[in-house]
Amino acid sequence: MCIGSLFWLSGRIFLACIVLGVLSFAYSLPMLPFKDKRRIRDFGWIKILVLTSVWTIVTSMLPMLYWDKSLYDYPFEIVMRFAFMFTLCVAFDIRDMQTDLEADIFTIPNLIGIKNSYRLMNASIVLFSILSIIQYFRYQSVSRLIADLLTALITKLVIDYTRKYPSDKAYLGLVDGMMLLYGILVLLLRV
Repeated sequence: MCIGSLFWLSGRIFLACIVLGVLSFAYSLPMLPFKDKRRIRDFGWIKILVLTSVWTIVTSMLPMLYWDKSLYDYPFEIVMRFAFMFTLCVAFDIRDMQTDLEADIFTIPNLIGIKNSYRLMNASIVLFSILSIIQYFRYQSVSRLIADLLTALITKLVIDYTRKYPSDKAYLGLVDGMMLLYGILVLLLRV
């Protein structure tokens, strides 16, 4: 079905999907042009930027391209999504700190420590909230503002919960679930 649907994509979306596909493969497969053929995920600070960017593009820019909207009309949406995804990616880097350190992958939490990583996530949630308010003044959607601020609040609660009770189930069910929750809230609270 995925291959068949490629024929109905616009050229812009198809090009974006190719770039996303190459980044996704380079994340997991040793494709980088280095002597030892390393992967993107072997470079901690690059890894988080690529993951956050890919998720930002998939969840905000691709829909804009699909609906033929100008990316310049929604700059706050793109930065908001980046801040939101960045928070979730840092949380997963905290979960994987020990494994990454053993593999000599120096992620943001391994470089700045757990305490500063939580500060960084809190700052990212605040940035997301501020950008949501700015976005509201541009497009005046109360339901969207409520969805954004509820997402920020629940994400903060989930991050605090996983800090106290870290487990794979909490990360996979709650932290990963924030992406789904965000989409559901935006759709359910539409007016």
